[in-house]
Amino acid sequence: MKLSYIAFIFSGVFSSAHAQNTDYQPHYLVGLLNDPNSRVPDVLKNHTSGTYFAGDRVENWLADINAPYTNVPKVGYSDIEFYYDENGEKVLGEFFCLTDNGFGSSHNSADYPLNLAHLRIQKPFAYGHGGAGLADAPFDIYTEVTALDTVLIHDPHNLIKWENGADIQVTYKVPDDTWADYKKDRVLTGRDIDPEGLAVINQTCAIIGEELMPAIIMLNPTTGEILSPFVRTPDIDEKGNFIDGKFLSTVSDKIHCEVADLEDDADKCVIVDKSVAEKSDYVIHSKSGGYEGFAKLEDGSIAAFLENKVRADEPGPRVYNVKPGNCQIGDKPSFESFRGYYPFEFGATNIADVSSIPGSSNLVLVIERNGYPGLGFPTGHMFPGPVMPANKLCLVDLTNVDENMIMRGKKCILNYHIISDPWDVDHNNIPRYAQTQVTNEQVIVVDDYCIVAGTDTNYPWTNQLDVNLTSIPFAQEVDDARFMVVCFEEPIFNIDFKLLDDTPLLQDSANYIPS
Repeated sequence: MKLSYIAFIFSGVFSSAHAQNTDYQPHYLVGLLNDPNSRVPDVLKNHTSGTYFAGDRVENWLADINAPYTNVPKVGYSDIEFYYDENGEKVLGEFFCLTDNGFGSSHNSADYPLNLAHLRIQKPFAYGHGGAGLADAPFDIYTEVTALDTVLIHDPHNLIKWENGADIQVTYKVPDDTWADYKKDRVLTGRDIDPEGLAVINQTCAIIGEELMPAIIMLNPTTGEILSPFVRTPDIDEKGNFIDGKFLSTVSDKIHCEVADLEDDADKCVIVDKSVAEKSDYVIHSKSGGYEGFAKLEDGSIAAFLENKVRADEPGPRVYNVKPGNCQIGDKPSFESFRGYYPFEFGATNIADVSSIPGSSNLVLVIERNGYPGLGFPTGHMFPGPVMPANKLCLVDLTNVDENMIMRGKKCILNYHIISDPWDVDHNNIPRYAQTQVTNEQVIVVDDYCIVAGTDTNYPWTNQLDVNLTSIPFAQEVDDARFMVVCFEEPIFNIDFKLLDDTPLLQDSANYIPS
């Protein structure tokens, strides 16, 4: 398929590089899985959460009639990565899954303990034999994932401190006595960081990318133990060089809080006004614009994608080159260089996740999306709507960049709203599948043919299409964190397949004038 790139030019400044690279590859849905919200890990039981919500109504980010909760709820996952055994080998069907900051924002998640799950995700499938037809369905339409472990992200070495002396939330305030053990163990909350990206080096070392600063942090994914201080994201000049002493920040960054206010009542500074942050020496970025895309490459480096643009006139989200570090307590990961800008397709506005291609140091798979239909309940499913959903899966070459540092080798191979289901594995007699949760913030390439993709539910606002839960057979699964397995007909993720070979240059990017 012939591909083309189109640039928008306004007042002589190239403000964005929109790339229309649709080249959907033949594929099929293998099946669906869910992680039930009702199955609460022991480490989250009998701990109060949701106290920052009003309990008299349902309103996005502000209220839930079931709040507060006596158990910490599961909120979906923001990244998925391979699980490794003690010898450094991938364990087939097992994954680390990272929760994000809890309920969606620093202002409502100070009583959400951050955690990391170890799951087994495997789906029975037999190409239509014994499981694909309505009259012969021994395979469940939804398969529950197996929860092998859940650990709390905690800071026993007192490594997480802000430059102004601010400490983590539990040192200042906890909801009640049920959090005594969390306080003792220095468990991080959604007020401290918002972990969105995970790159697992081995069973005892991983790097997380978060978005309240944004910053990168080393931890042990098996125990949840923080191993390093956070490292802030450097700003770049017009040539992509790091600006010495200049870093990104957001209105949720504790660097903008008065420590005396935190000590008096931590709720006095859960977020600051933008005008306060802008008076600082930091470059202020979106508080929900950090490291949604994070992937370890074959050469050991990490491709770190910010969720959206830092400056309005940049051609896309920044992609940084991160070095993991030596995984020892107190050592730090580091930013090595700027890789380039990622150009969105038309309609897309956010990076949702990134997975490396096994064996490759330059190819990654990117989920890009927009906000359709908004996040949380009730948002509706009425057409015409504000925008059409733009959830696509795109293959990109990190090293194929032009003179303005814009990535130009790209093909979009899958649309999450028109997934082929020729075996009718969801048993509805419709040969297509589309997800009802648009926050598809997990993807991993598991072999030459297949991916596992999952959702961040934005609990408790999980019913993102406002479907009638009383009239569908799988209402609970709509609320759960869900996964799908999709396989392609050809081995397109084999590094010798050369899917990107016919991708043209991004001709119009020469018009981009950095600010």
